[in-house]
Amino acid sequence: MRLTVLAAALSIGAPEAAMAGPASNAVKFFYMPEVKFEADAKYRDRFTEPVTRLFDLNDQAQKNKPD
Repeated sequence: MRLTVLAAALSIGAPEAAMAGPASNAVKFFYMPEVKFEADAKYRDRFTEPVTRLFDLNDQAQKNKPD
């Protein structure tokens, strides 16, 4: 019985504890209206190695076989 009451109390209080605060600057960037395309060359400094490598591969593919 105590375990059930404890579980019920925690499940009622848990949603309030999980509320998010304001977005950080790293996340706000993706929601700014002036950013139309994140892969644009002027925004690439915000990304790390796995993604920048994919950007480079995409640039090479577009150079070799433009649409």
